[in-house]
Amino acid sequence: MPVDSSSEQVQLAKVLSALQYTEHPILTNTVFLAAWGGWPDAAESATCSLRELIRQLSATKFASIDPEEFYDFAEQRPVISNESDGSRKLTWPKNEFYYWKSEDDGRDLLIFVGVEPNLKWRTYSDIIHQVASESDTRLLVTVGALLDSVPHTRSPRVTGSSVEPDLGVGFEHIKYAVPNYEGPSGLTSVVMDRFSQGKVPSASIWGHSPHYLQVAQNPALTHAILAELQQFITAPIELTKIAQEAEEFDENLVRALSDQQEIEGYVKRLEERYDSEEEYRQSPEPAALVQELEDFLRQQRGSDSAADDGDNKD
Repeated sequence: MPVDSSSEQVQLAKVLSALQYTEHPILTNTVFLAAWGGWPDAAESATCSLRELIRQLSATKFASIDPEEFYDFAEQRPVISNESDGSRKLTWPKNEFYYWKSEDDGRDLLIFVGVEPNLKWRTYSDIIHQVASESDTRLLVTVGALLDSVPHTRSPRVTGSSVEPDLGVGFEHIKYAVPNYEGPSGLTSVVMDRFSQGKVPSASIWGHSPHYLQVAQNPALTHAILAELQQFITAPIELTKIAQEAEEFDENLVRALSDQQEIEGYVKRLEERYDSEEEYRQSPEPAALVQELEDFLRQQRGSDSAADDGDNKD
């Protein structure tokens, strides 16, 4: 069936009309990091990690998405606040693009921090892909955080997945598992699918936040996410300060929960399960075990051949 060029042009017009540029940076060999507030941002750990990157790198904001077409404002309401000069400020859901240029021919960074929209996910994903295409994006990394049955007394868990076994040049060392989830999809999967149509590989990392903690932010998990992100970028990141914030956060939790015996008992059970899961996660995969066995047998055959050659010479 022939492609309807007029419908494509209408779609492109919608995409371009929602994009608001202040600059058109020239980026090369770019890694695109993206996170969304809302459901995929437990304890704001995903968006906080990218905002910390933006702050440390003094990344430049250059584009945004007009929220008008993508939100039900009765659900995702704008926020009113008082300014220091006594005026009132109305803030709408923000979706902003930032960039950082590498000075040593490393990988440039494109960073997006937004809010998961209520409407028109396909058009919204087309807009993000449009900016990525213009920025020579070679890899997409989505960052999320979810509530999970994990204890706050253990190292924060960060997991990664990728549909593509090969994430491209420079990322051969990253071997994430292929996702096996089936069911209703979040925005991250929709965006990753759009990028795969454009032949751009993608990875997804998720921080796991203890579901029983009612906290606005979790510095410990944000620190763990940033540590995981370091393998994707060449930009210098300083984690000392946020590590100190994470330590203070943990100390405050210990004090806050010290007299709550019911929670302490629950955390003990979580610790046991967590330790068991970590032991399993660190065990070699079956494929790795098979490869190890094959390598051993190959070495044995080589040793036997060398010994036979020695006997024949005698």
